[in-house]
Amino acid sequence: MFTASTSGLASSIVVIILLSSILRLTFAQKDNGNECSCFQTNGSSAGYFTFHRFLDYRNIPSISPEVPALIPNITNATNAIATSDFFTNEAWRNDWAIQNWNNSDDVASGDSPTLRVNSANNVYIEKSNDTDPSYATFLTLRTARLPTFQSTGEIDSVEKNYRYLSARFRARVIGSPGACAGIFTYRHTTPSPSSVQEADIEILTRGARNAVQYTNQPSQDAQTGDDVPEATRNVTIPQGRDWTAWNTYRVDWMPGMTSWYVNGVSVADIGFQTPKDPAGLCVNIWSDGGVWTGNMSTYDEAFLQIQWVEVVFNTSGPYVGPTDKRGMVKRKGEKEKGCKVVCGIDEKVNITGTPAVLSSRAGAARNGNGSLVLVPLLLVIGLVFGYF
Repeated sequence: MFTASTSGLASSIVVIILLSSILRLTFAQKDNGNECSCFQTNGSSAGYFTFHRFLDYRNIPSISPEVPALIPNITNATNAIATSDFFTNEAWRNDWAIQNWNNSDDVASGDSPTLRVNSANNVYIEKSNDTDPSYATFLTLRTARLPTFQSTGEIDSVEKNYRYLSARFRARVIGSPGACAGIFTYRHTTPSPSSVQEADIEILTRGARNAVQYTNQPSQDAQTGDDVPEATRNVTIPQGRDWTAWNTYRVDWMPGMTSWYVNGVSVADIGFQTPKDPAGLCVNIWSDGGVWTGNMSTYDEAFLQIQWVEVVFNTSGPYVGPTDKRGMVKRKGEKEKGCKVVCGIDEKVNITGTPAVLSSRAGAARNGNGSLVLVPLLLVIGLVFGYF
């Protein structure tokens, strides 16, 4: 017999299931370490940062198993809608904006041989066919050569006010030769190429599968157009790995130096024209048929796939602190400088994306896996929705 009490219990269970589903979507974009005053990184470019974001695409629910079909019409590709509700959700839109601009001006001037059109249709969550049980989905950006244009994918950070950061991307690149996969900081305020400020990670699919290029832009002399050797490092991925496998790519943009790591191993440092002004983050995969990317054959495709992104950062403001705490700025409303609770995103971390408390002047304690205590599900739901 279905009584009022069992009906109430059933309703509660339904509510919990629904809220759990919402939480899974919400937790794809989250700020772990809310109790931390600052976040510490390791390595030769170690620093302290004020803010932390972890963007997780490994277990996104309710995603169509079908990869979006290519859109062969330029206008329709430009105006394409989001490939799923995930990209219209506030959690996504708080962090990323999908691009739909094209390079028609460059084609008209002769700087690019092929029209490049960014499309929302080339940004989607893909179900994994891999045997690794740690992820069921990932974020994919696609580029494809169509008969009349190159269809490309790009996402830019909503935050354009980063001023120093450490960003990590768990990513791989697969597909045909002739594409460039890029992860980079970006600032451009005028049409002049010399106004560009970038710290780049670039992978060319026409090149060796173990090769990655790191650059502080602009990398060409404004007067002669010649390449500036000091701006670029061409690096072999360490430990015998290549970019078709999952690797963790890290860029540290710090005062006076940009540093890069792969899977925790330092691979490049460039002090020449390090970006200095507030910037955003860009992620893309593209081709324009030019000398740099190479030309993709018609209907060939290439893909940049991302499991997760973790960023610790400061926003624009004065540089504060001694050299062993580079990049640290005071939080808004904080009465005293420094960190009461220092959390690491490299050391003692047992759960990816969850910082571990390294030291605390406030008496807070937290174990290496990032959890304080276990709390009832409904309390967690209340806390999460109260926070977000």
